[in-house]
Amino acid sequence: MDKLARPLRQKWLMLILVGGGLAIALPGHSGSVPTGLTSGVSVGGSNLLPIGASTLCIYQEVDQEAAQEVEPVVCQEERLESASANATVDPVTGDITLTVAAQQALNTSANQIAQGLRGTNPVLAILLTTPREISLTSPSPVGASGPSEDQDAYETVADLAAAAAAAIANGESVSLTSSQMTLGIAAPTVAQASGSNPILVTSAVFTAQGGTPMVAPLRGTMSQISNTTGFLAAAFATGLTPNQVAPFTEMALVGGNYRDLVLLFNAVSGLIPPQPQPRSTALAIDPTQLEEAIQAYNRIVDNSAPETLVTLSENSDFVALGRSLQQLRAAIEAVS
Repeated sequence: MDKLARPLRQKWLMLILVGGGLAIALPGHSGSVPTGLTSGVSVGGSNLLPIGASTLCIYQEVDQEAAQEVEPVVCQEERLESASANATVDPVTGDITLTVAAQQALNTSANQIAQGLRGTNPVLAILLTTPREISLTSPSPVGASGPSEDQDAYETVADLAAAAAAAIANGESVSLTSSQMTLGIAAPTVAQASGSNPILVTSAVFTAQGGTPMVAPLRGTMSQISNTTGFLAAAFATGLTPNQVAPFTEMALVGGNYRDLVLLFNAVSGLIPPQPQPRSTALAIDPTQLEEAIQAYNRIVDNSAPETLVTLSENSDFVALGRSLQQLRAAIEAVS
């Protein structure tokens, strides 16, 4: 199922899309070209910069044939210095603290970004200013339609999401129920034959108890629809509606790995306060959460296949999110 639920890693190719003026360069190639203007979406590695330090866990390999002569496996932590002169990192917790001036600049930038997104990307603006979470490790409150013992197969939200993605990948339908909602996704059907990867269509039908069904059309390859089903199932199990996660559903449908998208969703949800904040030392933006968001965004950019990156660069919410993270990171360095 993993092979179907996320884009396969492919060798980097040199591609030039003349019509769109986009280019994909080899990794590490000097002058790596962004796929969207000031989007933060680049190939050969993301151009978004982390704020704080990373903790690397290095494991020593054990020779099983000579186990008696080899030291046990150990985890050595290597702590890197902060990537910003205006930030310090707690060596124990990893929490990031900014200087007063940098925090003020970050708060101001966040307020400006929130106001701008309300006009250009309103759904994304709501997501950035509303704390929400999809916890893959939480016990799953959702069961498959049918006998109650079927629910035992889905111990966590992650289990449920993986099972739903696998069912679609196998050409089956998905029907999930909770105490207040239902989510149904019919088995995809072929809409357009295209070699070994035909374009399929189906719909995700969400119905709240006593409410009007909400239909989200899904169109893409089997892998893309399966991947999107995993994300929708995880969101549904957490009690979120398709409208609340719509931008990320679109990102999943073009190939962004749904597990990585869950991490990004959690990191950016509620990142910006919903109301404008006065210029003060009050911590309006949590720099540690911003660090998590930057790292999560970078993970998607760095791990996505070239064709997925090109499509993501055409997704206005993904581009706006990358641009916003860039601006927030730049605000920290704008003061001396």
